Amino acid sequence: MTTTTAPGLPKIRPTARIPWLLVFALAAGTLAAVVLSGLLLFEIYFSVRILPGVSVWGINLGGQTIDEAAATLNSQLAPKFGAAQLKLVDSASGQTWTPVPAELGIQFDARATAASALQLGRNNADAHFDIIFNGATRSPEVAFNPSVARAYLNQLAAQLNSEPVDAGIQIDGANVIATPAHAGRVLNVDTTLKTLTDMARSFRLSQIDLPFEPRAPRITDASAVAAHLQTVLSGNFTLQLPDAAPGEPSSWDLTPQQMLSLLKIQPSADGTQLQVGFDADPLRSGLTDLDKQVDRDPENARFVFNDDTHQLDVIQHAKVGRQLDVDATMQRMAEAFTRGEHQVQLAVTTTQPDYPDTASAADLGITQLIATGQTYYLGSGQERVNNIDVAAARFHGIIIKPGETFSFDKYLGDVSLDTGFAEALIIANGQTIQGVGGGVCQVSTTALRAAFFAGFPIIHRWPHAYRVGWYERGFGPGLDATVYSPAVAFQFTKDTPYHLLIETYANNALGRLTFKFYSTNDGRQITVGDPVVENVVPHGADIIEEDPTLAPGQRKQVDYAVDGADVTVKRTVTRDGAVISEDTVFTHYYPWQAVYKVGPSPAQ
Repeated sequence: MTTTTAPGLPKIRPTARIPWLLVFALAAGTLAAVVLSGLLLFEIYFSVRILPGVSVWGINLGGQTIDEAAATLNSQLAPKFGAAQLKLVDSASGQTWTPVPAELGIQFDARATAASALQLGRNNADAHFDIIFNGATRSPEVAFNPSVARAYLNQLAAQLNSEPVDAGIQIDGANVIATPAHAGRVLNVDTTLKTLTDMARSFRLSQIDLPFEPRAPRITDASAVAAHLQTVLSGNFTLQLPDAAPGEPSSWDLTPQQMLSLLKIQPSADGTQLQVGFDADPLRSGLTDLDKQVDRDPENARFVFNDDTHQLDVIQHAKVGRQLDVDATMQRMAEAFTRGEHQVQLAVTTTQPDYPDTASAADLGITQLIATGQTYYLGSGQERVNNIDVAAARFHGIIIKPGETFSFDKYLGDVSLDTGFAEALIIANGQTIQGVGGGVCQVSTTALRAAFFAGFPIIHRWPHAYRVGWYERGFGPGLDATVYSPAVAFQFTKDTPYHLLIETYANNALGRLTFKFYSTNDGRQITVGDPVVENVVPHGADIIEEDPTLAPGQRKQVDYAVDGADVTVKRTVTRDGAVISEDTVFTHYYPWQAVYKVGPSPAQ
């Protein structure tokens, strides 16, 4: 068939027919390309952004970068998180504490939460598309510092912990009260911290009932001890002295208050019981003070020799020595306290005297008078006579052992106004002055002469500085002995195998002092020569001294003039004609001037 084209019109070519399947395929391909391109662009866009539908506690973070999400969370969620409170409860006391998270070391981490939200659905295609179509919720990320929480809980524990209280004893006046025991408790910080850690991880802050561990007291009951102490303190505690002599105390009482000062209340060694007993240190101190009243040295009996019976007559009874045994007494007191008793006998040890009342003259070898020493003091003042009497009595009736060195000071004892002595003239520091004990040298000089005439060795003897008239009566110069305790003392040795009894007699009417030595003569004979006086030095002129204590014109002599000299006394001791010993007593006496005290001249 021929196709005719109308004049003036373009020539139309016949159109080719395209199959519909091809069209569909092309359309589908195009759509797929568009979809794939869209998905690719979506993944590229959300590779650094949070998938749509992701939220944290209701806050939509879809499409936000980490920085944007962190900023959103910090602005919207952080304040809410920071204001959250945890309730800590002490159920025993009803106290509560509501710390904010920061006080417990719990901090909201916005960036970590944002990073966690970004990772949702990244590695799982199903989860990826599920989040896109259905959304997802993410919990906040929390940073927890246990050290901060522990510090907070330790501070809380310091307020709440309590130590157990043991049962005890309280003294109220005269009443003894048993105080009850109380249990203690300790906050279990570790358990509390574990609970807090679990809450912090889930950020489910709620109430924590604080867990406590009980602490039981070790001493649960003190009633028996209190009752025993009440019994002991119901009256005085008496310390009794056995065999007290007439006139001395036989007992001492400790009042309940004094007892309390000596007691100690303390736990037993294992800490489970309460114990009450004496405190060793103050008790020992108190008993050491008491021993000053209890202790005494043994005292020998004193005797005189009976010339008719040749026996010893007791003139002063012996005393048994006594010493408080502090340790044994403490033990007795502890035992009496345990038994609830109110008295105890002091423990004492005794020391027998060397010469009891029953001492025998024959046993001691005291059979005869072996020597006598005498001096004269007629005309002495009353004070000087008193001192001679008191000092001589110290030696009357004493016994000296064979071989013993007699010391005048030992038996003279304390020379003071308190022991019966008076003030009289003495020689001291080159002057004759008033002093306690003036006249005692009359006694030591008499003792020297008895020992010298008995033939005993003289160990120590100090002469007076100048010749004293009292001591030259009846013998002459050269056999005097001064004493000035403790620097200057007279001593001799009893060098025979028999005891020596000393008797002293002061005859104030005649002004005569006598020392008698009783023993047994060992056959010795004593020859004493007359004093040999040489190198006499005349005394100086009188000394006049004004004394404001004297009345005007009054004159008083206080020192007496005497020439100086060297004096020698020789002694020879023999037995059966043979010389046992020869010795001399040499004395250098200084010249002495008379001294007069005069009252001040009358005012012109």
